[in-house]
Parts: sequence; C-alpha cells; structure tokens
Amino acid sequence: MLSALAASALALGGVVAAPAQAVAGPAEAAVAVPGIAPPGSAGTAIYLDSAGRVIPMTTAAGTTADTALIGCTPESGRDNPHRSGTGVAVSGHGWWRQGNCSNDRANVFNCLYEWYTDNSWRQKACSSTRELRPYTGSGDRTVARHDCDDTQMTSWRNHVDVDVIGEIDTGEWPYRQNDVACRVY
Repeated sequence: MLSALAASALALGGVVAAPAQAVAGPAEAAVAVPGIAPPGSAGTAIYLDSAGRVIPMTTAAGTTADTALIGCTPESGRDNPHRSGTGVAVSGHGWWRQGNCSNDRANVFNCLYEWYTDNSWRQKACSSTRELRPYTGSGDRTVARHDCDDTQMTSWRNHVDVDVIGEIDTGEWPYRQNDVACRVY
C-alpha cells in the first residue's frame, strides 16, 4: 500500500516524505524559547515586533544632546515589568514628567518584550497611546499587560515612548528590565 501511495505521489509530481521520526536534531536545538536573559546580552540582542519583523532600537550617537539644543528633554517614566495585581499576567506602566519642556501634554505608550533564547526581545503587548499630563499619580500612565501561559521565570523589558505635543523632544525609548514569574509563548 505504501509503495502504491509513493508511486501515485511521484506520478502527480509530488515529493514523498519519509515517515516522521522523533529525533532531536540541530533544527530542534535552534528553536527559540522564552527564558532568562544572560549577562552581557543587552548590547547584541535584536527586537522583533508581534509579526516577527526586526524593530530598529538604536539611535545615532549625539541625538539626545542635539535634540536638547533645539527642543526639550522630558523625563520618560517606566516601572519594572511585574506580575499584575489583577491576575496571572505580566504588566508594565509608562508615564512622563515635564523636564524642561513647555507643554504640559504628551502622547505616551509603552510595550512589553519577552527575552528568547535566540537573543531576541519579542513584543508581547503594547498599551494604547494616551495623551497624558505630567505624572502626579497612578491615573497619569499607560499600561501594557499580557496573560501568562505559565509561571516560569522569564526576562521582560518595559519600554516607554514619550512625544511632547507641539515640541521637538528627545527620541530615546528607555526601558526597565526584570525577571518575572510569567512566561508567554
């Protein structure tokens, strides 16, 4: 029966695959999984968006200083990624303080990234962009949150972006990193 099936597949121009076997080969060893980021990986890791595309996360040297000469420097606030108080989820917040900016409103959002063993930070959740006044309490912040698949310790980063309305401001996207008992696949 098997040879008849193979002959039919070849006659139709198909390729007959060998029966599946449970063998751990190099392809399986290279499958990336979430985990704890090793020391020294910060400078070499790449960022991937939710569709798997690379996100450029570097800015040219001197950009912050150059922008400060012609614009303003807000303080970008963010907390460590942490287990949410509302359930088994990872959470992170973003906010801002006015710094030397004139305007008292900014568009703020934050995103959570999970570390994978292929030395990538993968985007798992982003807040909506909110127009916020400078931070004075918990109501003046954004929140990114994602439910956990299990509670294994995993490295997470919370990045925040602040764009002061009507002013040129610095373009950095600072983060806080923390190991959290939350893993998302």
